[in-house]
Amino acid sequence: MKRIALFTTIVLLCMLSCNTVAKEGNILAENSLKTNLNTYIDSCWNAKKLGMLTEIISDDFIRNLNGIPVAKGAIELESHINIYIKAFPNLEVTIDESIVQGNKIISTWTFTGANTGEFTEFEATGKKTKVNGVSIVHYDADGKMSREDTYYNELYLLQQLGYNLEPPIME
Repeated sequence: MKRIALFTTIVLLCMLSCNTVAKEGNILAENSLKTNLNTYIDSCWNAKKLGMLTEIISDDFIRNLNGIPVAKGAIELESHINIYIKAFPNLEVTIDESIVQGNKIISTWTFTGANTGEFTEFEATGKKTKVNGVSIVHYDADGKMSREDTYYNELYLLQQLGYNLEPPIME
């Protein structure tokens, strides 16, 4: 009877310790993904150190904006980010909340900045903007960003800059 109790205790301890090791591994993986995301936001977007992109994104990285592919790889992503840096030199992106789910992070964020430079084909307006959005960032086995799906209301951004929609001319 004592042997059965001892055996059962040993088995339970082994199971609990394995579970603890797995949880510690998950926490380390989550921290690694969050560190990567923070580098992307703080260094690349906010500090405008775009050379860091090659360290944190995979070779086959793709960025989708509102469901439309806008950048593939580091060179295109750098060009895409530069559109915003040129238009909003004092831009700041703040992560409001992040949830790690497997190999991806779902984040809500806030973008602020004053439009003092040309934004795509739009002239600078000098107006301040504040836009909220959500991004789903996927990571590969090496912990590098492989895909970013970002969603925000582009019309709301343009309205803050003073633009508006006009109804179509009906014949």
